[in-house]
Amino acid sequence: MYLKNIQEVKNLYPEVEINLDGINDAYREDLPIIERDTLAVIIKHPNEDLYLMAKWKNADWNGFLTGGIEDGDTLEKTVKKEIHEEAGFKNVSKIMPLDFTAHALFFHTVKNVNRLAHYHLVFAQLADLTKDPVSEEEQSIADFVWVPKDDVLQTISRDSMKSLWNFYLK
Repeated sequence: MYLKNIQEVKNLYPEVEINLDGINDAYREDLPIIERDTLAVIIKHPNEDLYLMAKWKNADWNGFLTGGIEDGDTLEKTVKKEIHEEAGFKNVSKIMPLDFTAHALFFHTVKNVNRLAHYHLVFAQLADLTKDPVSEEEQSIADFVWVPKDDVLQTISRDSMKSLWNFYLK
């Protein structure tokens, strides 16, 4: 669905976070707004109280692994596919959807569009740290780092991601 402007987005989603201050990823008035249902996956280390965080290279954005739900894919298939594609991890032991969605409007530097993302929160636990290499394309987008639980909130750079973490903690 295409939306025309910020006011239309605010009317539909009053709690939306609109990125107007990012360096490369701030909303751009000259481009259309494209909505996308997206998973935001909080990924827990298999043995330690650590969480996997994405640190984007070409955007002012640190947060959780995200990925779009493709037509016909289940939530479980999408989570496993995105974790493998973006971070390389092969074995997920637990996937649990959580009943919370955050909304964010920003310029998606990889897709070259304004994105209205509806982040559907999912928790995943890795079974182990077995990995495959990640493609050069994925490596150019973000680095993934393990962050101690007590440091996650300070690592996150956007309010929409912070709201997901705060919901998860409750």
